[in-house]
Amino acid sequence: MRWDDLFDDLDARLAHVQRVEREAEVDDRRVADLAAVDLLGRLLAGDGELSVQLPDGGWVSGRLRAAGRGWLLLVTGPPLRRQVLVPVTAVCALRGLSPRSVQPGPVAARRTLGAALRALAAAGVEVLVRTRAADVRGRLVRVGADHVDVAAPGRDPQAVVTVPLASLLSVTDLG
Repeated sequence: MRWDDLFDDLDARLAHVQRVEREAEVDDRRVADLAAVDLLGRLLAGDGELSVQLPDGGWVSGRLRAAGRGWLLLVTGPPLRRQVLVPVTAVCALRGLSPRSVQPGPVAARRTLGAALRALAAAGVEVLVRTRAADVRGRLVRVGADHVDVAAPGRDPQAVVTVPLASLLSVTDLG
């Protein structure tokens, strides 16, 4: 065997080892990148119809209007156009979620469930609050760290239903 052939064979083996190592590194990076993707990043990358299953087995479908840390807002289609705020803790499954993702910007990262509920309270809109046990119709009047107060229409202003956020399934705009 000539030395040229020997060194050509050695170069080919080294190139093969480098190619295998590079492919393994690319695969490791791909897995690490996917592991870093959170649901908010997937939601923000979506642009189509989305269906969300709630713990009671029901589905809410619509176009994603907004999302933040811990919540998403769907606009439902005909016959009624309603906006439905769903806490992520109430989501059991999703259909129509984009396989893509984006990195949430600083504004999206600050859009918490509490901030979204406080915006609804400030707007004074009538809502239907679905909980794990019952529905409450009224206006959001106070949003705490882990609960929301709902005042029913036409009732004594002191008669307020307090809903822990852990039992909240959705808030639907009735306005």
